[in-house]
Amino acid sequence: MMQSMNKRILIYSILSLLIILPACSSMGPNSVRAGRLEYNKALGQSASEQMLLNIVKMRFLDRPVFLSVTSMTSNLSFQTEISTSTPDVFKSTQFATTVNPSLTWKDNPTITYEELTGVEYVTQMLSPIPAETVVLLLQSWPADMVLPLAVNEINNINNNWNPINPNLNVDAEKEHQRFTALTQVIEQLDAQRTLEWSVTRNAAANVTTEFAILLNRPKDPKTQKLTEQLVADLGLKKAKEGTTKFSVEYGLQPKDETTIVFGTRSVQDIMSFASMDVDVPDELADIALTRTSGWSDRDGYRLLHIRNARSKPRNAAVAIPYQGYWFYVRDDDLQSKATFLLMQVLMGMQSGASTTGAPVLTIPVSG
Repeated sequence: MMQSMNKRILIYSILSLLIILPACSSMGPNSVRAGRLEYNKALGQSASEQMLLNIVKMRFLDRPVFLSVTSMTSNLSFQTEISTSTPDVFKSTQFATTVNPSLTWKDNPTITYEELTGVEYVTQMLSPIPAETVVLLLQSWPADMVLPLAVNEINNINNNWNPINPNLNVDAEKEHQRFTALTQVIEQLDAQRTLEWSVTRNAAANVTTEFAILLNRPKDPKTQKLTEQLVADLGLKKAKEGTTKFSVEYGLQPKDETTIVFGTRSVQDIMSFASMDVDVPDELADIALTRTSGWSDRDGYRLLHIRNARSKPRNAAVAIPYQGYWFYVRDDDLQSKATFLLMQVLMGMQSGASTTGAPVLTIPVSG
């Protein structure tokens, strides 16, 4: 009888192990697939929400706070156990043996945050964007998005029209219109590859050189008119034959006939201007900065539009609660989504100068 019982328990145990072990062996790779994607989505969404929250806070003159994720550790552990019970072993020659396999899965994430302060805050938020960054962005983003967002002036053509007090400079609005026309010319020449942008790096000397290259093609009347307008507005001189190469530098005053000077904004400047594109509910108007009438259609369209709602919107690409309202960017507003993404890219490029390492995600799996 005892031998029969032992044999039965052994069979049940083997069958249970055959079921549990393959599942346990596949949990490691599966946890990487599931965990990495979920953490990726969570990091991206929280970064977008933090950016939107700080833009909205600036409209209400509240202090923006940036928390960076400096480390992430997720400890996954698996524990398997098999127990058996034979309740009637001493009461009958016919008794049932019950096998109870169990599997325990524990996920213990540890996330470390660090507030952006001190030298790193000055570097990332308050320092003007390098000319190199603008040129790199112009290689892959539309000029009529990059330049209005990141640049205050180009060869003394000003973009710094003040949405809070436009009468600070009576000519500011006209200058802003000139700047808008210039960016449209650059965008058209970029789109047909007549104007190209280049960054050359000298690794040995640790020096980068930025160029705008004006190609002598195509030669149709429209392109020639755009080219003439570009060089005239910027005070440049184009070569009579072949390609013309202009140096690109950071500065506040025009330099010479062969140099394009960008007076760039800081990330905080960009966010401050973006805060003027936040729709403020009438109920909160007294505690928010007031923008001038007509700001929404100053250029005929808005690069960014942040709306508000009483309840959480369903059609939001990113949304945050603040002051009893929800502020959000609509999922179908592609222009605003592109501008918001460009702002995040700019901030990420500025953070490259930081000494803090990138977030590290470690998932040790034991089982």
